[in-house]
Amino acid sequence: MRFCLLITTGFLTGCVCFGQSISLGVIGGARVGDDLTGAGVTSVSKHYVVGPALDIGLPLGFGIEVDALYRHEGFQGYFNSGLIEERANSWEFPLLLKYRLPVPIVKPFAEVGYAPRVMNGSIVTDIYSPPSTFTSGEHLPDSQGLVIGGGVQFAIGRLRLSPGVRYTHWNNTPIVGTFGNGPSWESTQNQVDILVGIKWKIR
Repeated sequence: MRFCLLITTGFLTGCVCFGQSISLGVIGGARVGDDLTGAGVTSVSKHYVVGPALDIGLPLGFGIEVDALYRHEGFQGYFNSGLIEERANSWEFPLLLKYRLPVPIVKPFAEVGYAPRVMNGSIVTDIYSPPSTFTSGEHLPDSQGLVIGGGVQFAIGRLRLSPGVRYTHWNNTPIVGTFGNGPSWESTQNQVDILVGIKWKIR
């Protein structure tokens, strides 16, 4: 993960130096569908996603966008009359290559890229006899995602608005569990978000 961050930092430094335009702002929206598959637990994740965004314009309609997206993940279930609950903070760092069609006023765009993800959370259980509660912090497995998406961009002076849809396929399921021969569950590997970017052109 650190090696990828170093490579990304060097790459972005070069893009900033040679970029035709630079826009800073925020991007946010909501996940479409559930983030868990299987049975026995209920998702208590928040559907919203939000974070800062950097957009670098390159020649010939191309560009680079880098985001840092925050989500709050979690689930809750009952087994043997006891409770199990997990809460996690998730950060995704999409690095996207974008192409904007040279259309006046409204510019459709397509994007594709790579997204590393880190998650940290805690587990609370109350499934023992006699009942007891146990809380532990944990670093969930890191993930890598393939990202594709598209949308349109509006320009109002230096303000840039970019609503769109983004699909991410993750290489693993950091949240996963089972109880003996009982139900099992895991986080989904397919993620769809409806997002809106609000950015200000600074160069």
